[in-house]
Amino acid sequence: MKCQLVPVNRKYARCTVCLRLARHASGDDNRECPGEPPPPMGLGDMVKAGLNAVGITQERVAAVFGSCWGCPERQQVFNEWGAKIGIGVDPSRLPG
Repeated sequence: MKCQLVPVNRKYARCTVCLRLARHASGDDNRECPGEPPPPMGLGDMVKAGLNAVGITQERVAAVFGSCWGCPERQQVFNEWGAKIGIGVDPSRLPG
């Protein structure tokens, strides 16, 4: 199945099924659609992505301090906290 693209603006379109962005003139409109959107990012995943974006990676923390001191466990705890307030949860599973 091909992506079902809907224009977002003059440059981009978004697939209504997998939610991926595509440029109008790039030929992305003929790509295969995976059929479902990626799972939502949890709060811990968002914090990790934000820190990675500014160059604070687990590898750099370990290089400076000798260890990451529970980064994966902390990420999981943040994901659980976020899920309690609806961050990173599939919208169909939210109450009311």
